[in-house]
Amino acid sequence: MKHYLRGQLAKAARLNKETLRYYENNGLIPPAQRDSNGYRYYPAETLVLLEFISVAKAAGFTLKEIKELFSALQGEEFQKESLESIIVKKLADIAETQKALHLAQERLLDMKAHLDSPLECPVFEACQILDQQSKAHGIKKSS
Repeated sequence: MKHYLRGQLAKAARLNKETLRYYENNGLIPPAQRDSNGYRYYPAETLVLLEFISVAKAAGFTLKEIKELFSALQGEEFQKESLESIIVKKLADIAETQKALHLAQERLLDMKAHLDSPLECPVFEACQILDQQSKAHGIKKSS
């Protein structure tokens, strides 16, 4: 059975040892075991959990949500309803984030396309109008 020493696991998961210790102390990964020479080691499955934690964090999961997800998976019978609820909620959050990112991407691409003719871009045009109105009313720009 493959196992990792703490430093090996941290390197394989692209984390530092302190993060690994934090996850262990907060119940996200099981505590390290000790072998006959006293070294701490982790089973290979721990790397799978750490990789999932990294992906889930990138998708917007909090560590609390990840812990809830892992809790729903443990035991004799995993808690299907609880697990499904967590997953469905996060999928909806991800979909909303994707929409917002797509809109931001469209706006930026539009701005980039109009760098040579900024007044044809609604965002540039709006900034110019607001700037002129501020100047006309004696409003100073905040930085």
